Amino acid sequence: MDQKKNYHDAELVGLYYARGRQHLLLTFQLVNGDLAVVRCDGVTHFKLGEMGLQNVTSRLLISSEQEFHPDEIRNHINWACSRDGHEHAMTDSRAAYFRTSIRHRQITLLVLEPSIGAELVVVCKAIEHVE
Repeated sequence: MDQKKNYHDAELVGLYYARGRQHLLLTFQLVNGDLAVVRCDGVTHFKLGEMGLQNVTSRLLISSEQEFHPDEIRNHINWACSRDGHEHAMTDSRAAYFRTSIRHRQITLLVLEPSIGAELVVVCKAIEHVE
């Protein structure tokens, strides 16, 4: 990718998840009308919430492109691991594992913060912006 894409106010218009391949594709329509695809490989944790008819992105945060505070890592991954209204409680040792793995780029954290609609957290081995 030659130029970093701006995902602010982009709309999440497509999502494809292949569980057997641990593969997730996110398709965004950028403000300028272009489509942008983000590919997540080796997905180990994934949660999508509040997806509706309109899904506008406030921020798309990726740990390989910016630093997360340790509490943010824990909170986002706790949310991704929670199910059916039951909050997940991560142990301190598990939180340390995620912090260290993200710092050493063994895993990547992706967080989609919405303006409207879909909220998303993904933990995976690698993320690529696809043209």
